[in-house]
Amino acid sequence: MELRPVIDVKNLHFSYKKHQVLAGVDLKLYKGEIISLLGPNGCGKSTLIRLILKLLRGNGEILINNKDIEKYSHKEIASRIAYIPQYNNTPFNYSVMEMVLMGRVSKLDYFASPSAHDFEIAKNALKKVGVEHLKEKAFGQLSGGQKQMVLLARAIAQEVDTFIMDEPVAGLDYGNQIRLLELIHELSKQGYTFLKTTHYPDHALLISSRVIVMNDGKIIANGTPDKVITKEMIQDVYSIKADIIVHDSHKRCIPIFQKNILNKGF
Repeated sequence: MELRPVIDVKNLHFSYKKHQVLAGVDLKLYKGEIISLLGPNGCGKSTLIRLILKLLRGNGEILINNKDIEKYSHKEIASRIAYIPQYNNTPFNYSVMEMVLMGRVSKLDYFASPSAHDFEIAKNALKKVGVEHLKEKAFGQLSGGQKQMVLLARAIAQEVDTFIMDEPVAGLDYGNQIRLLELIHELSKQGYTFLKTTHYPDHALLISSRVIVMNDGKIIANGTPDKVITKEMIQDVYSIKADIIVHDSHKRCIPIFQKNILNKGF
């Protein structure tokens, strides 16, 4: 029997006024996958995510668990998919526990307050990502890496198993980037599903089960990391030269720096 995708995007088009951003995108996300969405700035990655979350409306079809997205309210979408943005500062001085409790909103009735059960779920989510010790800290005072872990805990507290992440390592130092990738990989082994955008081919090679490459509003490659991330693809999409090497059984993307770049311009 054919597996049914968690998210199924069919022939999706989107334009800002007369500027076409997406031109016939098809995408399927299956349970347990880690899909890395690669592509240059402006290729349509973030717009695609906004459409899947029903923050924008395009032309085409988006199914979530085989049901048209137009039949879902935003609260119903949040009860099935968690969105994890790039880490951000909030204008209010929420504690870490309060930030994670916000993940329970889709489970609560209007005007209802979190129960002891909700607090327990939030505490367990913090424990799962290894930051329970931060629960009383002010979110705004955390490091970038700690904030991203808290946002991931908030998503887990939603009690969904499908996560969408928009450039999750943006702004993180190298150590926190790797720690976050390791956590995503570990959660995928527990049954969680991830669709994430990234600017780093190396990160896609490290943890992805599948890589999708976008350019000019279209999907130009879709497959396993080994087959999709090649020096030819890097040249075509990013206009730079790179070598793909194998180190300790893992593939790596190594950019080849060009000399006299100032004479060539950008």
